[in-house]
Amino acid sequence: MNIELTGDPIEVQRKITGFYSLDRAFINEQKDLGVPINVGYELFGSNHVGKSSFAYSFAGLIAPPLGIVLCDFEGFDPKYILSNLKTVCFSGRVHRVFDPNDETQLDKLVDLLRDGKNKTSSEFGVGIVDSLGAISPVAETEGEIGERNMGQRAFSVAQFTRKIIKLQREAVSPKTILAVNHWYPKIGSRGYDTPAGDVKKYLLSIRVLLRRKEEFKDGSYVLEGYTYKNRWGYKERRFYVFMLAGKGIHRGMSALYDGTLLGVVERKKIIKIGEENFGYMKNIIMEHAHTGDDEFFQPFIDILKTDVGEIQSDDTDIERTED
Repeated sequence: MNIELTGDPIEVQRKITGFYSLDRAFINEQKDLGVPINVGYELFGSNHVGKSSFAYSFAGLIAPPLGIVLCDFEGFDPKYILSNLKTVCFSGRVHRVFDPNDETQLDKLVDLLRDGKNKTSSEFGVGIVDSLGAISPVAETEGEIGERNMGQRAFSVAQFTRKIIKLQREAVSPKTILAVNHWYPKIGSRGYDTPAGDVKKYLLSIRVLLRRKEEFKDGSYVLEGYTYKNRWGYKERRFYVFMLAGKGIHRGMSALYDGTLLGVVERKKIIKIGEENFGYMKNIIMEHAHTGDDEFFQPFIDILKTDVGEIQSDDTDIERTED
């Protein structure tokens, strides 16, 4: 059988982050590694799980050589954003857009991402919206408390999402959207849902549930990502990143944690690779991760440079939203 695809076929663009399980969470039938770019992500999860921290770190991994545009509807410490980006070695421009009108603020983000009419690339490659649930449409902000303005936010987000998809189709350079969102129990029924309407569920091609897998005394934690939706590969896969307290994603600790889940790093009281002893987990975090001792983590990164397998999980406690 001979099948020929003609015209202008869509090529999925990917970027290797260097994080073992993250690069494999979006794998397709052709075994292409890396996270898709020039697409829209909805990153959602419970309150204070680390959604924004992950979004800023993730943007720092995929944006270069372009910059980042931020629509911050909730308010976030700019020094913490810079700390997250510094930890993943991001170098570039981060531009925060603001307007009293939330819809206009979203339009400004789209305009900054849009390439020039003469096919010159915009200087920005990633847009972050934090968060969809905090967007307040004009009808709501200018109305009286108690007035019913149901559907206005969903309508605005649907328009924004359609604009982004058109922008991505015409892009000279990749334009990736990271839309941070909350999820909450449905009133009067089973399951969970995310605010800002259903259209964004259909049009954003990747939806990732984030939750804390493990926490440590210094405030660090392991974040688990679960791919609810992935139009560019398999769904319902997991990745794990180590979020170092105050600094965001840490490459060395993420490699260490992935290694323990894959069985190539032993984690009992002592962390070991083969017969080599690396000490207690709490000491590794405080004495090496927090002090910027990157050389210490090289054995954990090296052991994952070859494909040592897929992380298996027998967790069954993922609540599904209704798409």
